[in-house]
Parts: sequence; C-alpha cells; structure tokens
Amino acid sequence: MDENMKKLTDEFITQRVSYHGKNETEAANSAFMELRTQAERLKEMLTKEQQRVFNHCENAYRVADGENSRFYYTAGFSDAIRFFADWMERP
Repeated sequence: MDENMKKLTDEFITQRVSYHGKNETEAANSAFMELRTQAERLKEMLTKEQQRVFNHCENAYRVADGENSRFYYTAGFSDAIRFFADWMERP
C-alpha cells in the first residue's frame, strides 16, 4: 500500500472510531454515569474498612471503560472493513 493510501486508511478508521465514540448509546452513557455517581458517593463516605469495597468499584469502572473502548473500536473497524470490501468489489 502506498503512503497516501495508508494515510487515508488511517484517517478513515480514526474518523469512524471517533464517530462511534461521540455517538454512544443511551444505555452505555447511563451505565457510565450511574457508575461514576455511585463511585463518588462511596468515596465521600469511605472508611478504612470500606477501602476494599471501593477498590472493587474502581475495578468495575476500569472494566466498563475497557469494554466501551473495545466496542467503539470494533464498530469503527467494522465500518472500515465494509468500506474496503465494497471498494475492492468495484470494477
């Protein structure tokens, strides 16, 4: 692949990933906001004994964040694959 095509490909994939990241589902947004709210509430009333519970909350947040990133990356990558498949089929 020549450098110009590589640059265009990279820009396209980045654009699609960004699009899906900016247009997340209501369910994904609601889940994140609820997690953030509960983590903040827990943090405000944390005692030493509750540190373990808070650590579990932080871990859940990290997993949710990773899953969101994976979802948007996969969606953008899927769009890119469809684009190239259609492009390659043209005469």
